[in-house]
Amino acid sequence: DAQRAFAERFGDPKDAAEVAALHATLKPFLLRRVQEDVERSLPPKEETVVEVALTAVQRQFYRAIYERSTDTLFRGARASSVPSLMNVMMELRKCCNHPYLNRGVEEFILAEIAAGQRTRANLHKQLVASSGKMVLLDKLLPKRRAGGHTVLLFSQMVRSPALVEAYR
Repeated sequence: DAQRAFAERFGDPKDAAEVAALHATLKPFLLRRVQEDVERSLPPKEETVVEVALTAVQRQFYRAIYERSTDTLFRGARASSVPSLMNVMMELRKCCNHPYLNRGVEEFILAEIAAGQRTRANLHKQLVASSGKMVLLDKLLPKRRAGGHTVLLFSQMVRSPALVEAYR
């Protein structure tokens, strides 16, 4: 297979020529890693900053975390499902991205949906409605796809891409 052939060819480079061959093989797959290795044929990066307001759900949890009053929001919840307030700033950042990133919030929000109403469509609708950024994505992605554009999302949060994957 291709992986084995690659390992046989480049697995133990002996001299500078073999290292250069490895670099030449990998170069098309490296986009913007190091300034001098930037692929010149790429179009210039286009960046647009869009400010998005918090949804009502995000504001509710943001305020609760900020005031450290999660006990009012999580009545009857197990201690293991309440957000950790050891690092309030991190919890607030998570909430601003999507409240589901905070421990226990997804279960709390979904508990408000009746068992018979927990269809895939309703769960998807709640996923989108819970975050201002997700609402924007829901409006923006279909337009970008219709225009034949490719969308690349970056995140500093490890669990954020999982929410975008659930969105699909």
